[in-house]
Amino acid sequence: MMRSAPLPILPGGGERGRRFDMSDFMSFRGLRPFLRQNLGWWVTATSALVLGSLACSTTATLDAPMVEADGERLLGAFVGGGPAEVVFRGIPYAAPPVGDRRWKPPAPITPRQGVQRATDFAPVCVQATQSASFYRHIAETLGQDPKLVSEPGPSSEDCLYLNVWTPNLGGKDLLPVMVWIHGGGNANGVAAAAQTDGARLARQGVVVVTISYRLNVFGFLAHPALTAESEHGSSGNYALLDQIAALRWVQRNVSAFGGDPDQVTVFGESAGATDITYLLASPLAHGLFHHAAIQSGGFAVSDFRTLGEAEAVGASFAEALGVVGSEAVLAAMRAAPAEDVRRAWLAVKKPGTNAPNVDRWVLPDATGRTFDEGKHNQVPLIVGFNTDEWTTLRHYWPDVTLDGFRQVLGTIYGPLADRAMELYPATSDAEAAAAADRWQTDWYFACPSRFIAERMARAGGPVHFYMFSRAVQAPGGERLGAYHGAEIPYVWDTLSVETWVPRQLYDQELADAMSAAWVRFAATGNPNGGDLPTWPAYHSGEEGFLQLGDTVRAGSGVRRGFCELFEELQSIRMADSS
Repeated sequence: MMRSAPLPILPGGGERGRRFDMSDFMSFRGLRPFLRQNLGWWVTATSALVLGSLACSTTATLDAPMVEADGERLLGAFVGGGPAEVVFRGIPYAAPPVGDRRWKPPAPITPRQGVQRATDFAPVCVQATQSASFYRHIAETLGQDPKLVSEPGPSSEDCLYLNVWTPNLGGKDLLPVMVWIHGGGNANGVAAAAQTDGARLARQGVVVVTISYRLNVFGFLAHPALTAESEHGSSGNYALLDQIAALRWVQRNVSAFGGDPDQVTVFGESAGATDITYLLASPLAHGLFHHAAIQSGGFAVSDFRTLGEAEAVGASFAEALGVVGSEAVLAAMRAAPAEDVRRAWLAVKKPGTNAPNVDRWVLPDATGRTFDEGKHNQVPLIVGFNTDEWTTLRHYWPDVTLDGFRQVLGTIYGPLADRAMELYPATSDAEAAAAADRWQTDWYFACPSRFIAERMARAGGPVHFYMFSRAVQAPGGERLGAYHGAEIPYVWDTLSVETWVPRQLYDQELADAMSAAWVRFAATGNPNGGDLPTWPAYHSGEEGFLQLGDTVRAGSGVRRGFCELFEELQSIRMADSS
C-alpha cells in the first residue's frame, strides 16, 4: 500500500530491485544476462558478420535479436534477463530531412540493404540552446554536483529516428504500445534521455517507443515561399508531421516487435504533451493512437497563431539569415549551414517561434476552438500538472517586479484584469514574484489542462485528471516544490538515474504506483487498479482528480476561481480570433 511517513534519505536514486550476486552468476539464468551485458558488443558484431554473409538468412545467430521493419532487417540488443527483452535503437522512420528536404514534410525511407545494426541511439535533433542547463539548475538548488547531469549526445539535422523497447519479441499475444513524445519547449529535447529509458516500463508488459522530431527553426519555420511551394498551402508544422509519420511507422511495424497497433497510447510532457494536444486537434492524426496522456502540457489551447503570423516570423528569420531579396530564397535558406540557421532563428525575438500554426491542413482551426466545438479526436485521456511548475522556469521571466506583474495581468486579461489581480494579490516585488509563480503555473499548465478535461469529458470520453505535488525531501527541495518535469521519472520508474536528486524510500513506492497506473491506462484506458486509491473520472461540475504527492488521495475542484477566470478569457479570445 502507499505510504507517506518520512523515511531516511537515500542519495541519488531510490531503493531498486534485487541486485545481481554470485548465486545468480553460478546459474544459467543469471549467466545469460551477464554475458549479454558484458559481451554484448562481441555477440552483436559477430552476429552481424554472419548475417551479412548470408543474404537469404532471416534468423539471427548466437541468440541476437533481429526484426524486420519497413523493409529493413534490424539487429537489436538484449536488456534485462529475459530472451525477449530487447531494445532497438536508432530506427529510421522517415528519410533524412536534409538538403532539398529541409522544411518539407517527412518522406518515406529508402530501405537499406543487408542487416542494419540498431544498437546505438541516433544523433539528437539540432538543439536551440544548452538543454542540460535545466537539470543542472535543479542539481545546484538541491546542493548536488551539476556535473552529474550529462550533456545530450551529438546533434544532426538527420535525426528522424525512433527507439523501441519490447519484452515480447516473437510473442504471439500482442502487447499495448506506449509512444513517448519528449518535451523541451519544442526547441530542445531528446528521445534518448536516461529518465525515459524504456526498459523498466516495458518490463511491466508494454512495448515502449520514443521518437525524435525536428525542433526549433527546423520544425516550425513558416515562410511565404515555403507555403507557395506546398501542395497543401502549408508551412511551419513540420514537427507535428514528423510525429504523425512516426505514429504511422508504429501502425505499420510495431506488431513485428510484439506490440498491438490497435492499442497505442501517446504520452508526453511539457512541449511533448502540448504537441499531443495539437495531435488530438489534427485530422491527420485520427486513428493513429487510442489513448493519450498529457503531462504538464495543454497550453496549445491558448495558441491562436495563424499561418500569416508564422510567415511574418519566417520573413524576419530570412532577414536575420541574410537571404532577403534573393530570387531563390528557398535555395539560399536550404543551402545555409545548420549552425547559421540556428543562430539566425535565435536572433528573431518574437513570441511563438517554436509552435505550430493554423494552416488549415495539419491544424484546420485554433486548437482551443477545435476542442470547444467537439471536433477533436476523442480518446480516453490522462491529463494533469505539477503544483509548482514555474519554479524551474523562472529564467523565462527572471526579474519580476510588482509594476511589471500588474502590467502583464492588465495586458493579458484586459477587462478582466481587476479580477486577476484579486486572485493573485501582491503588494511588493517579493510578493509579485511568488504570485507570478502561481499565476504562470495556472496560466500555462493547470487551467489549460482543465479546459481540455472539460471538453473531452463533455464529448463523452473517459478522462482522469491528476495533480502531482511530491517535492524533493532534502535541503533545497522546498524552493522547487513539485517542479516542471518532476513526475517524469515516477511515470517511467527511473528515479535511480537522476543521481543529482536525493530520494526517500517512499518515492520508489510512488513511482511503482504511478508507472503501473500509466501501464494499466495503456492497456485498458483506465488507470485504476493495484494498490492505487480509486482515481475518480473527471466530470463537469465534479472535477474529480487524484493527487499524487506525500499522500495519494482523490479530490475535486481543479483550481476553481483561477481556472474559471481562464475559461472566461478563453471564450473572449476564441470569439475574437474566429
